[in-house]
Amino acid sequence: MAPQPPPMAPQPMAPPPQALQYGYHPYTGQVQILGYPVAVRVPSKRWRIPEAGAPQYITLACAVVALFGGWAAFHSEGVGIGLALTGLAMTVVPLLVGGREALSVRIPGAVLVAGLWSVAAVRDAGWIVTLCAFTALLLTPLVLAPHSRFSGIASAAFGYLGGLAGAFRWANRGYRRPTETGNAMRNLRVVAITVGLLVVFGGLFVAADSNFAAIVADLVPEINLFSLFWRTVLTVILFGLVLLWAYVSIAKPRYDPEEPDEPKPASRFEVAVPLGALNLLFAAFIALQARVLFGGDEYVMETAGLTMAEYARSGFWQLSVVAVLALGVIAVAAWKAPRRERADRWVARILLGALCVMSLAIVASAMFRMSRYFESFGLTRLRLWVFTVEIWLAILFVLVLVCCWKLRATWLPRAILGSGAAVLLGLAAINPDGFIAGYNVDRFEETGKFDPYYAAGLSADAADALAELPDDERECVFDRADWGDDDRPALAWNYGWGHGHGLAETHTNAVGAECVHLDSIDGIDEYGSDDPLDSQQDPYTEPDRSEEPTAPATDTGPAAGAGYFHWDTCDLLDLTAAEELFGTSAKGDYGVMPDEAHQTGGVFGAELADDETPYAYLECAYYGSGASYLRMEVKQWSDSEGAQAVLAEDRDDRERSHYTVADLDGAEGFTAVSNSETYPELKYSFVEEDLVYGVSIMAGPTDEGAREVCAGLADQLRTLYQELA
Repeated sequence: MAPQPPPMAPQPMAPPPQALQYGYHPYTGQVQILGYPVAVRVPSKRWRIPEAGAPQYITLACAVVALFGGWAAFHSEGVGIGLALTGLAMTVVPLLVGGREALSVRIPGAVLVAGLWSVAAVRDAGWIVTLCAFTALLLTPLVLAPHSRFSGIASAAFGYLGGLAGAFRWANRGYRRPTETGNAMRNLRVVAITVGLLVVFGGLFVAADSNFAAIVADLVPEINLFSLFWRTVLTVILFGLVLLWAYVSIAKPRYDPEEPDEPKPASRFEVAVPLGALNLLFAAFIALQARVLFGGDEYVMETAGLTMAEYARSGFWQLSVVAVLALGVIAVAAWKAPRRERADRWVARILLGALCVMSLAIVASAMFRMSRYFESFGLTRLRLWVFTVEIWLAILFVLVLVCCWKLRATWLPRAILGSGAAVLLGLAAINPDGFIAGYNVDRFEETGKFDPYYAAGLSADAADALAELPDDERECVFDRADWGDDDRPALAWNYGWGHGHGLAETHTNAVGAECVHLDSIDGIDEYGSDDPLDSQQDPYTEPDRSEEPTAPATDTGPAAGAGYFHWDTCDLLDLTAAEELFGTSAKGDYGVMPDEAHQTGGVFGAELADDETPYAYLECAYYGSGASYLRMEVKQWSDSEGAQAVLAEDRDDRERSHYTVADLDGAEGFTAVSNSETYPELKYSFVEEDLVYGVSIMAGPTDEGAREVCAGLADQLRTLYQELA
């Protein structure tokens, strides 16, 4: 007899379905009060939730990276290899968690992100390090879980934050249900033993060797309550961020639509008419730009009444906006363009391709204007950054041109992000602060124009280029720069700062120059002081208009005219001839306007007067129409021999700078003319006893009429001195 199977345990009966019951509501009528369906949680299709929890070594690795970043990434003295190592670890750990799936797609982006983080270890310029670090932060999740459509990338940019709760649940599951390779208590025990060994043996090594103790002291930041608080907060934030990126790498959320909506294509007529008209408009404008390019400054002066610098400044931003808008128009037109028939495809290719090519010409025109602006006013960080963005726009138009020809753009979103990161990395590679300094030093050799204050505000990356300056200017800049100060902690060190710090120690003037010899030279050039394309502030401070004129000095020396050396004297000048000379610009500017910051004067006195510092000085400066500038100076020296020596030295400098120099009739002095296309200048100067008079017109006319205006203003300054002495 076959064995009988054991009796099955009685199964619990499912509760009978609850009958639907209804009630009556006085306002809404009949309503259901029982029998509501039970809510069922459906897993999100966007996130591939891992079945197992996070291995504990991954959570531990995220914690180690966060602790290191909170301790080493930021220092009050600056950032360096600590930030670079933190960023690299925050990229590598999540990348390894994701495994080999789609590794060929993720590796190129990961290399770009790693390069952006590495900039902190090489460059000292805070602005470029900040740009690279923020770009790396935004791109890292897109690299870990790549998307191929614009809509997916836009949604994923901030949609990843929605996985933060899931990331902590993932880590919690791994802690509560450890695998055979993970045990919380065992891991904590290993960490405790490791820390204990390092503390004991490290303490003994510190006590045994002073050099080792100094290295450890540099690595350990100073701890106070405020520092401990914000480093703890930073550690918590970094832990959440690294854990989230690890979760993104393994869950790989999908924000790309599975079946993207295909737009209803427009007709050939609807696309051809507006694009054809826009192409004609672009063609007409580019033809005019070609005439400007080949006609040069003379053509601009004849047709627009502007200098090339004014012309560049007046149109740069408008052309940049045109390029960005054209990019949007091309994107929409390509999206709506018909493709069914062969003729439709060729119409779209020709019209969109032509618009791309002419948009490239517009970008080239904007870049040409900016380059002329460099020549006229020098190079600054903002101008270099804007020029870099224009280069990126040109690259985007090339990419779009390829897409318009193929009428496919599946690779374009990634190419846009990758090209942007590559351009930013390229900017960091050329050493932007060093490039700016080198350009301005070369310009100083050609034109004699230089702004030591802006140069001193650059980072240590510019040290090599600034070391090529003449002795006086180099010592002034290096003394004012802050990267020649005390040493940095080891984790805040970077190559740019270390190299520049060494050069600063080599070139620093022992007496601590304060740029006094540069404050009043004719070659001073303040980058951006009259330039709306730049936020660079005027390094001079406006004098206090409430004070009374300077009283005559009581010490020995030429003190009789001390009341003359005050900004009040500038108000006594008759500027009618100067206003007629400058005339009206195309923008409606007329005559001259006082430059309040440079309407000043003072008496140093006999105790401070030397070969480089005058006994007293007066300065009156005015803005002319457009970019022109009028400047008048009177300097009083200790004796007539000193005044003549200064005049002779100024003349020699002009001759070495390839000015056309001529003697004055009936006076001991000279005129110097530079007919540079970018920055013409006329200087009229003479000496009378212990006084040196000088009148300069910069970026303005240099003809005989301008010389007569300078002579008349200089004669007024001499007459006023005789009256007020």
